[in-house]
Amino acid sequence: YINRALSPFSDLRIADTSNIEEAANDLIAQNVSVIVMADIGTMPNETESKITKFVEEGGLVIRFAGPRLAANPNGPLLPVDLIEGDRFIGGALSWEEPKAIAAFELGSPFFGLPTPKDISVSRQVLAEQNTELASKTWARLEDGTPLVTADQLGAGWIVLFHVNSDNNWSNLPLSGSFVDMLR
Repeated sequence: YINRALSPFSDLRIADTSNIEEAANDLIAQNVSVIVMADIGTMPNETESKITKFVEEGGLVIRFAGPRLAANPNGPLLPVDLIEGDRFIGGALSWEEPKAIAAFELGSPFFGLPTPKDISVSRQVLAEQNTELASKTWARLEDGTPLVTADQLGAGWIVLFHVNSDNNWSNLPLSGSFVDMLR
């Protein structure tokens, strides 16, 4: 879904391996400006350091949640602190029904995009509540919980979609809104 959303608008470089260490080294060596990571839970310290340096020097890292990230909420390169596990319909931190996306707020890079009416989220990783969370939230669900958070690190940014990059947790990746948000 990420490739389909970005390919009409970007020169994509796809890592030839699923090994995060090799993939990060390869992409950074190609001088990419954005690294997209779908459900990465853990990474070697050396890889974390290289990606951190990439961001500090002006790079953008876009991350997507998933089971591995939900199981490792204290992992590196996250814009906000996360609560272990995930919230889903029927779970301990559950909803009774999927949640919709709230209108994009002034100050968000998504402000001005139409509010997606047909998008629902049935599962997400939750951010820990603190005084900085509101300023780091770019998109919310209708219940106020973050859908997309971001934080600046040096000259670059780390962005986290609190849902998976496929349609297991939300139908967002199937929508035109997904394309608009990634652009």
